[in-house]
Amino acid sequence: MPQDQARIALIIGIMTLLSLVPVLLALRRVHAHRDWDLTATIVFLTGLLTALPTVVYVIHSGRSERLDVLGDVVIGFPPWVNRIGTVSNAVLLAACCYFVGHRLLTARARINPAPLVALGLVVLVAASDVLHGQPALAPRQFVLAAALLAAVVARPGRSAYLGGAAVVLLVTFLSGVEALVEPATVLRECRADNPCGLLGVHYAGVFTNENILGLVLMLGIPLVWLGLRGPVRVVLALYVAFLAVATGGRLAAVTAVLSLALLVLLRPRLPDTLGEPGPRLSAGRVLIAAPALCAVAVVGLALPLRGTSTNRFGDRATIWDMARGELRESVFLGFGGRAWSAKYPAGEIPAAVSPSLHNQWIDVLYAGGVVGLAVFLLLLVHLLVGGGLSGFPVAACVLFPVLLASVLERPWSFGISNVLTFTLVVAVLTPLRGPRSVTAAAPAYAASPTARPAHTPRR
Repeated sequence: MPQDQARIALIIGIMTLLSLVPVLLALRRVHAHRDWDLTATIVFLTGLLTALPTVVYVIHSGRSERLDVLGDVVIGFPPWVNRIGTVSNAVLLAACCYFVGHRLLTARARINPAPLVALGLVVLVAASDVLHGQPALAPRQFVLAAALLAAVVARPGRSAYLGGAAVVLLVTFLSGVEALVEPATVLRECRADNPCGLLGVHYAGVFTNENILGLVLMLGIPLVWLGLRGPVRVVLALYVAFLAVATGGRLAAVTAVLSLALLVLLRPRLPDTLGEPGPRLSAGRVLIAAPALCAVAVVGLALPLRGTSTNRFGDRATIWDMARGELRESVFLGFGGRAWSAKYPAGEIPAAVSPSLHNQWIDVLYAGGVVGLAVFLLLLVHLLVGGGLSGFPVAACVLFPVLLASVLERPWSFGISNVLTFTLVVAVLTPLRGPRSVTAAAPAYAASPTARPAHTPRR
């Protein structure tokens, strides 16, 4: 390993140890305000258990290539990692079922509409899988559906963001410790077709490549900002943004910087009780943020649907053209969530592009057709406007990195669960307008023994 790259790995490791100070301060506030609850736990388990096989594999084996008898590189994990995945999926499925039962029978939870819309898209994609000959309801489809079903009865707001922030900070901690212990494991080589970023490294952390870590970090910046309390949340958000830049991906760097800028501009604040009005938002900030969100969404949707140059977008342009040409055969319902990845075993596409179409919009269109794309648009609009003007800053800051990443990546899978499923669960738990909670609606004298009741009924 070059000396410069080893120095960067050491700096990242030291920053990880230093970040424990603001993390501990943030945990004190979490304990003092009792922010952690079962919703935070189920979000945290979703992020932890979906990432567990990959993290264990990288820490145990590094990134050593496996070769078959002919000397060709074997794509995928060894059998022992797949067994870990099977167990973690079963544990997460059981946890979601318990959570749903507990919330319905004990907590008398109210139903959240946004997760229902996302769950409807998952069902649509699964139905399209069956229509096109794919096996019905694979284990990771069950896990994805169970996680969204848990979100239907979960508590929207801070606890969900707190669980997501815990996942992001755990990833940064494990990656930083690995950078100190085995720096060669967390860094990938720079290539002519994949040049390094500003720091001269590709920092992949405890994931198999830097793109996965970059997506987790840039989508996690608003979760850290919103889930935690006090000035330490700003410090930790800056730390996460720095690591996103360190991954070496240009998309991760741009998204991290712009996401921080939007957070500073809108200054979102979560209400402490359901139905509590959020802070007043000036029209000028809305006029800046709303067109930016719309512009990013339009670019992400239009880019793969029009002819693009392979000189600028490389393999992405090729697979977009390929998918766009096939869509004529199933415009309305698409081909299902596993149709594209099935092309790799058939020898139709290389392994590097087999997980997704590297664009959220055409990925949804290919999997669910025009109907699926309409449901996805409905989900985004519902999240953005469902909280009204006071809830717009929170929704905009959460969705902006998703929309920006969607131009060249696929952050959210509606076909199977993956490492980023927890960010989808958190996003659909964005607080919307609703009836005030019992605490918020209680009369003043219930909280203060000296206050007079607002109304005294007659005898």
